[in-house]
Amino acid sequence: MPDTDPPWEGDVNEAVVEEWKAETTPFERVREVLLSTTNPQYAKELAERARVSEPTARKHLQILVEAGIAQTERTGRGEQYKRSRQTVAMQRISELHTQLSREELVNGIQDLREQVQAYQDDFDATTPDDLALQIESAETDEWTAVSEWRALEKNLHVAQAALALYDFTPDSGDRTETTGSNGSRGAFAHGTDSGTLV
Repeated sequence: MPDTDPPWEGDVNEAVVEEWKAETTPFERVREVLLSTTNPQYAKELAERARVSEPTARKHLQILVEAGIAQTERTGRGEQYKRSRQTVAMQRISELHTQLSREELVNGIQDLREQVQAYQDDFDATTPDDLALQIESAETDEWTAVSEWRALEKNLHVAQAALALYDFTPDSGDRTETTGSNGSRGAFAHGTDSGTLV
């Protein structure tokens, strides 16, 4: 009977963590931990998860804040850090673009538009904010409709942005066309308040 190695008695999780530390920089670990965090956390908590010192975590978190990847919330105990709203949106857009085909996105967008139209017809309102202004009592199911309608519109905007990535080619075209002679940003200067991304 062949010899077999004795069972390993170490901690699998610690072995994985040590490998992670060996293959990444402190900044990469802080960024990775921040991006996987759903609730605001103090630098000390993020430092422990990223296996760095608290001052190191603070330094890298400040860089992420300045880059717009993170944002802070002040509490009675100090500052907490979380992913910025833009970062969350871009992650969702990227995930949808990666996971769904153009046809699936188009079909999903059509379905979301139909659901939004149903809310507009049912409540005789143009937007969820219009509906909120019509509600006279805090004790009503209409507030649930406002919340659901807002979620639908957010999902619609994310899906439209994911679809737009199929046609996004940043290295093509003449870059000078985006700025007109009067200093305007060309096509980017129009229609930005419509609420849609495509």
